[in-house]
Amino acid sequence: MRGLLRILGWLALAFVVTALTLAVVYLCSDRPGRVALEQRALDVVDGVREDGTTPARVVGWLDQVADRTEVIKGDIVPAPAPAEQGTAPYGEPADRVGLQVLHNLGYAVGYDNALPGPRWSSYRVFPNPGQAAERPSGFRTDARTSARVSTQEYVRSGYDRGHLAPNYAIAVCHGEAAQRETFLLSNIVPQLHALNAGLWKDLEQRVVRRYVERYGTVWVQVGPVYAAAPARRIGRLPVPEAFWMVVSEYDETVRGIRAIAYVIPHEEKWRDPELTRYVVSVRQVEALTGLDFFPKLPPAVQDRLESTAAPRAW
Repeated sequence: MRGLLRILGWLALAFVVTALTLAVVYLCSDRPGRVALEQRALDVVDGVREDGTTPARVVGWLDQVADRTEVIKGDIVPAPAPAEQGTAPYGEPADRVGLQVLHNLGYAVGYDNALPGPRWSSYRVFPNPGQAAERPSGFRTDARTSARVSTQEYVRSGYDRGHLAPNYAIAVCHGEAAQRETFLLSNIVPQLHALNAGLWKDLEQRVVRRYVERYGTVWVQVGPVYAAAPARRIGRLPVPEAFWMVVSEYDETVRGIRAIAYVIPHEEKWRDPELTRYVVSVRQVEALTGLDFFPKLPPAVQDRLESTAAPRAW
């Protein structure tokens, strides 16, 4: 027994010495050096918080730890306070083709009647009680559009009716009437079931649950990526090649904005804990979609915010 206690004592001492050494190295490093050390540490932390079996309380604590690192905190860009009640913080995405902008309870959509289909949807989420009404039973044609897409166009297509502004997030933050409006077909695109019910849903839930808990109000802009000549169609509806999401949050303490962007291929993908593999710059999403994000910000601020991808998923 004494021998075992001695071994455990030496192991504990080695751990403390190692931790102290790493702390000294970290504090003495420049920012790139600290970021490199944090990346290695977060590789280990992510393995715990993203494995699907870790209790929610532990995941929340690890999220708070990660948020204190330079890697996750990132460069916050000084900017004026955003429109608090807006569905986008600094204006809806601007485009070159004259989309029809549809304003709904809790979200907005940029709709392309010629496509036909939505190019983007934007919404705001914030701390909420997490209670949603029962899911509505059906989808509805949006009579405001000239395309008048019907739910029958999806029948036996092999694709889900995939929400852009999500049913659950809109419901818990904006109420039952807003939830029903997410079932307008102007907010819907063809989406493979595994992605719709799997990885894409995971990302939506991450935002409305974990991001909101960590950052408070969060703005989300989301949409499809279409090929110039879509190879896949269901009837007249083009099938997206990928899906993008741009998430932003405003830090009141330093009066600045930061953003993270994801692009996820349109594939049968149930789960992927390595979300960092899908992180891109906002500028890359603009190149894929022809949209201009945060159009009300000065060009220099846009450049700082959009040009560099976040080092890893928040």
